[in-house]
Amino acid sequence: MKHKIKGDIANWSSSVWEFNYKMRSVKEDEEIELEINSYGGDVFTGIDIMNTLRGHKGKVTITITGIAASAASIICMGADKIKAYSNTQMMVHNAWTIVIGNAKELRKAADDLDSIGESVLASYTHRIDADTAKKLETYLPASKAKELGLVDEIVDAVPEEVESEVFRDKAKEFNNKIIALQANPNPQPTITDKQMQSIIEAVTNNLKQNNEPPNEPKPAVAQTKRKGFIY
Repeated sequence: MKHKIKGDIANWSSSVWEFNYKMRSVKEDEEIELEINSYGGDVFTGIDIMNTLRGHKGKVTITITGIAASAASIICMGADKIKAYSNTQMMVHNAWTIVIGNAKELRKAADDLDSIGESVLASYTHRIDADTAKKLETYLPASKAKELGLVDEIVDAVPEEVESEVFRDKAKEFNNKIIALQANPNPQPTITDKQMQSIIEAVTNNLKQNNEPPNEPKPAVAQTKRKGFIY
């Protein structure tokens, strides 16, 4: 079976829905070849797809064609063999969420994130040791991902543009980097850990604004609101 996972990692994503649909008719020993190009999404959707692939008896190969960020990088960990084009990226970071509430509710949310962080960590530790995985909070070029053991093989080609509704601005930023890369095939790394944190904060603020009900009075006592755990 061949399939392409692109866009946001979420149950409403068409490529995720099509993957789950195709898996219903896949033979237990059939080879699966997936391409992936995603900025991530829901952590549990990513873990579910990863475990579905790990439980499959046939050989599973995943090729990164643009970027495998966050939940998309977790999906990659379900493959027997991970390939990446030489000019693609993998990105990993700590799970995050949006929550509004009192001190008790905020502490509970932090505890939940710590718990989910353990699940995220366990997704990588069959390929790299836990101490190394804990320190990864960054973008990784294909060569570095291979050096760490997160990628098995480097292949050569021009990366695809990434699609995303949730991370639209950052997808555009990544696509602009592809254009620059084509013009200059030997650039120096420019993405830092600080820039990655800015990306996460920007998306968090956008989601907060999008979830603010228009023209409605705010309640006297803030209630907890969550949009899932984004990774």
